[in-house]
Amino acid sequence: MTTVPRAGVLLAAGVWASTVAVGQSQGAGAAAPLIAESFGPGVQELFIGAAAFQHTNNRSGYEIDWTTDGYLNYDDESFLGVFVAPLVLPVGAEISMICTYFLDTSLGGNVTTWLDAVRLGQGGVSPGVVPVFGPVGFDTTFGYDVACSESSYTFRNAADLDGDGYPESLVHRLRVEMSETGEGRVALGGVNVVWRRHVSPAPATPSFGDVPVSHPFFQFIEALAASGITAGYGNGNYGVNDPITRGQMAVFLSKALGLHWGY
Repeated sequence: MTTVPRAGVLLAAGVWASTVAVGQSQGAGAAAPLIAESFGPGVQELFIGAAAFQHTNNRSGYEIDWTTDGYLNYDDESFLGVFVAPLVLPVGAEISMICTYFLDTSLGGNVTTWLDAVRLGQGGVSPGVVPVFGPVGFDTTFGYDVACSESSYTFRNAADLDGDGYPESLVHRLRVEMSETGEGRVALGGVNVVWRRHVSPAPATPSFGDVPVSHPFFQFIEALAASGITAGYGNGNYGVNDPITRGQMAVFLSKALGLHWGY
């Protein structure tokens, strides 16, 4: 099984215990909220507790409840339970791992997690749901456990997922499917998403005459220009070797961080 992410460990009692100050808790399963790192290229984590998940295929006769361990319990021997929760990350974030915390004491029980991209059409009509990450399968060991899947998916608000040459607007959701057979039960503790930010890819042609594509800072300067943080001198040059004043630094940082909104 893949090593559990570094942000912490989900205890048997259903408590998310942080070991470093990354990640953000949503819903049950967390002792205290953890603040997600907003910037920087390092590994970051978003933990979504089971309380954020909604049951989508409702029917009579099933049992869904919260247990004393803080898990979302599902008990229906003949019906697959499908639970979804929204997922929002910065555009350009790369998801590298998804881990599902669960309980399985049912012989033949199953817990599987997917990341779906929902393609949005005009008027809010969805042309379809596309699984873009997963499945995150379950461990056959009975009891409390965690299953992780490693892959790579770049989070975007629009992409051409069906290959027709036209990008569709997207929203994303986590989908957990649970089933159980016979005695025992299956339950969801939460899902942890491991991700990190990227600098946008460099364009094919340069925006500034003094920063060619071969320049070691080309990608980063182009990212500043594409973000509207700087337009260079206005004469076609960026001034790549010029010193920066504290005033210019204030403009760069304020634009990059969107500072400062009052109440």
